Amino acid sequence: MITSKASILFNSLPTNHAFVIRCESTLAERMKRAVGKGSYESEEDQRHRLEEQIDSQGEQFRELYIMPKRKLNAQIQLERMTGRAEQPKYSHPDIHDRLAVRRPRAEEMSPNQDWPSVWPAAATYRSSVVPLLIRMGSRKYPEKRAPFKRVGNLDLLKIPNFLHLTPEHIKRHCEAIKKFCSPFPKELISDPKLAEKLFPITVTYSDYLHQEISLRDPRARTNTIEVKLHSFGFNEHDNDKLRHLVGNRYNEETDTITIVTDRCHTHKQNRDYADFLLTALYYESKKLEPWEEQKLRDDNQVTF
Repeated sequence: MITSKASILFNSLPTNHAFVIRCESTLAERMKRAVGKGSYESEEDQRHRLEEQIDSQGEQFRELYIMPKRKLNAQIQLERMTGRAEQPKYSHPDIHDRLAVRRPRAEEMSPNQDWPSVWPAAATYRSSVVPLLIRMGSRKYPEKRAPFKRVGNLDLLKIPNFLHLTPEHIKRHCEAIKKFCSPFPKELISDPKLAEKLFPITVTYSDYLHQEISLRDPRARTNTIEVKLHSFGFNEHDNDKLRHLVGNRYNEETDTITIVTDRCHTHKQNRDYADFLLTALYYESKKLEPWEEQKLRDDNQVTF
């Protein structure tokens, strides 16, 4: 039947026209299956037929997905309009929903609360927990623009805080470690000379809290050590040699040797360096070199 129709159509065309039939096309294959078998092949047969097809290079046929396997927004909207998809349920804004949202914790805090329990250890500043009217920063024209507030202020996050070292914190810490400590000797309080004899070295340093690019202040690394000259128990030779070594670091009025170290980057490194210098001065002063026997009385810094 298809051949007769094609021949009639071909004979009715003019001589200057050509009629081409695509026998290998998909439409022709479908027409042949409709006339012959009367039904299409199943999906398993079609998949098996595609797997058996091999191209000129010996590779199997690979299915190409032009359209994505997910549904597009237009398709989802169309299914919702026609009732084939379930309409999502959204909660409408209500006064009860707004009241259910809790206010910031700082607004609900009492000024007489247990602060060591709220801020027990060192932590970054949090505006929702600290019930203090803190602000940091400045404006060029404060009358035109409001100053920086504590909420969302990055400057407050950059600097360290001592909110974990309030007097109440320190009191609790002392009570906790009190059982591991011994009481301070009363004799050292009543007799200052005894304290100077047992603890002859005095160490002084400072810590700084500020807002800059770096949290490390160069002044905090300075370490100062003070010690009395008579605390060493030296003889005449040792005292004179030590005074030659320390130079202007010795104060004759107070009989004190002062050593200041600030070359290293941290306070601990400078403290270790100061201890090394003090130890080296002690042992160098105790040494008696052969050339020192030729020293005259006039070479002494002071006449004993």
